[in-house]
Amino acid sequence: MNSSFPLFPAFCFFVFFSTLPLSASAQGPISGFMAGRGITDIALGYSTESFNSYLFGNEKRDSRLTTESANLFIEHGFTDTLALVVNIPYLWIDEENRGLQDGGFYLKYRNQHKQYTSGYLNLITSIGLSFPLSGYPKDSETPIGLRAINFQSRFQGQYVSDFGLFFQLQSGVDFQFLQELLPAVPVLFRTGFGARHYFVEAWIESYNTLNSGVDTRISGGSGAQWLRIGGSLYLPVVERLGIVLGSSRILSGRNIGLSTRWNVGVVYRKG
Repeated sequence: MNSSFPLFPAFCFFVFFSTLPLSASAQGPISGFMAGRGITDIALGYSTESFNSYLFGNEKRDSRLTTESANLFIEHGFTDTLALVVNIPYLWIDEENRGLQDGGFYLKYRNQHKQYTSGYLNLITSIGLSFPLSGYPKDSETPIGLRAINFQSRFQGQYVSDFGLFFQLQSGVDFQFLQELLPAVPVLFRTGFGARHYFVEAWIESYNTLNSGVDTRISGGSGAQWLRIGGSLYLPVVERLGIVLGSSRILSGRNIGLSTRWNVGVVYRKG
């Protein structure tokens, strides 16, 4: 990994996962960087997400909701090519709808690393499983989740230039197990620039649950679709520790709130 990017692996998966929509799973906490042998990246963050309109199927209705969350993310490198990623979120809307939501465990493997005269290319495959960490209510008017099991697979290619510019393209497939199987196809494009003392990125994401129905209530579980944009900024504080700020916005979709999310967090590297 380029030494100009001391906290890139934790930073990338932390910022992305802390901008998940409430009602569905998304890309997963998989960055295009590897932590490295014996290195552990830890990220702890807070986020708030609000919307005034919800798309029940394609029908837009006025509906207001604010969700807050605390998120713990860990990536540990067993080798330079194999890592374990863990995600533990806690969400709260009100006294009834709060608690540990759906945690995730992911194995991340770098299939190929190609060095070029002007940079390098990583090809990475990951598989993982998310599942409920508590018995939070799922049949209320505003549940924090669906209490579903979700299998995720991802494949991505990421090119990083020697002067700090990077491009990433990621896709894969999700299988969400509710009363019926809900497969979905995500596509993510990211670009950004990093130097020793800062990092900035922007991204656009498409998520399409195949054969989705029509929600009758918020987070009704009929399968979500969305188009989302976002960005983030990382700044170091001291050696091995930095802060991150991020935001995202859902522009359109189906069975999803047209939400804006803001997040802040700290990232620490051990090893």
